[in-house]
Amino acid sequence: MNNLKPDPTLQNGYKDSKHLERVAKLPCTLCFFINQKQKTRTTVHHYHGGGLGKKASDLRVMALCDEHHQNGEFAFHKIGRIAFEEKFNIDQEGLIELTNRMLKYDN
Repeated sequence: MNNLKPDPTLQNGYKDSKHLERVAKLPCTLCFFINQKQKTRTTVHHYHGGGLGKKASDLRVMALCDEHHQNGEFAFHKIGRIAFEEKFNIDQEGLIELTNRMLKYDN
């Protein structure tokens, strides 16, 4: 039997407003990844696909510009997760990892 408990900070519904503020100040991780000049403000995108009807933990977020998040032709919320990940050849986990790396160098 596994007695290990999951990290509560990674469970759906966990809140961390300071982390969200730091992420919102970063450049778009997707623009950085595809070497594109960012044209719109950065917004915070929570991981999608965790289920259970709760928003993902505030630690499972990525910095996306408005163009890639909601309003661009190929925005995540316009074309959906699968099409987005296929179009840009990176998944949400990869963008979260890149966001976290950028935070380390932003201090």
